[in-house]
Amino acid sequence: MSLTFTGERFLPECAGEMVYEHWHRYLIAQQYVRGLRVLDVASGEGYGSHLLARDAAAVVGVDLSADAVLHAASRYPAANLKYIAASCIQIPQPDASFDVIVSFETIEHIMEHEAFLREVDRLLAPGGMFIISSPNRVEYSDRTGYKNEFHVKELDRAELKTLLDPFFPAQQWFAQRAAFHSMVWPVDAVANSAVALTADGESGFPAEVYFLVFCAREATRLAAVESQLSLVTDRELSVYSEWSRTYRDNAAMQAEIKALKADAAARASLPHVLVTAPAETSAPAPLRDATLVRWAKKLTGSH
Repeated sequence: MSLTFTGERFLPECAGEMVYEHWHRYLIAQQYVRGLRVLDVASGEGYGSHLLARDAAAVVGVDLSADAVLHAASRYPAANLKYIAASCIQIPQPDASFDVIVSFETIEHIMEHEAFLREVDRLLAPGGMFIISSPNRVEYSDRTGYKNEFHVKELDRAELKTLLDPFFPAQQWFAQRAAFHSMVWPVDAVANSAVALTADGESGFPAEVYFLVFCAREATRLAAVESQLSLVTDRELSVYSEWSRTYRDNAAMQAEIKALKADAAARASLPHVLVTAPAETSAPAPLRDATLVRWAKKLTGSH
């Protein structure tokens, strides 16, 4: 079966910056699951669990939606991968049965935050690692005024840390957001560092829209987590290409609007002639100006 995009779950067929954001998290997590038992909480469409299964010994994807689970199991069959339908606060798996648990863009969809963390703590094996992402309420919602209808309880950094501390005192925090940059990289060597620059001399790192946190009970478990800047794109540069196309279209429309306004101003300066339609004619006079007709078609998408 196929899933329909509703805005609640990401689908690989989606477009725009969310493609980079969702894949990026799983691509980072993939670096830390080789040969390990992995649980993907709120696995959704299944693409992320499938990616992790390329390197993990075994992966279990769990999602509340039975339809999502059926879709994932059908689309991503693999011997070391299975999907189950369950609540994230009551997952039918044995205690301490996973070496790595990932949960991306989950916590903001539920009210039972502490119950969820207790369940993660129960399922995580000694020496295990928990990787969680969460939107930063300050930047995601408060500053923009945007309200995601599927988010019931967003957190800021202090609130998320307060939630994690009792269960996982060892934490390594990363910030995430989609952004446009000019990239310069060595072509004859491997890049060994990264720097973000701006013309005004301030930090080139923007405000964080999402947090990505590596968590563990002991600090030694996070020693292998690299503190590095990570970039994700696709071969087609799809987001930049779409932005460029939209920018060109907008520039063309703005130019046409400017021309229409100038034409309207010129017409307004001419003497007006009142034309009275015959009494028996109730239909409005059709648009005769070719420029206005063309513009109306652009606005309505008609041809």
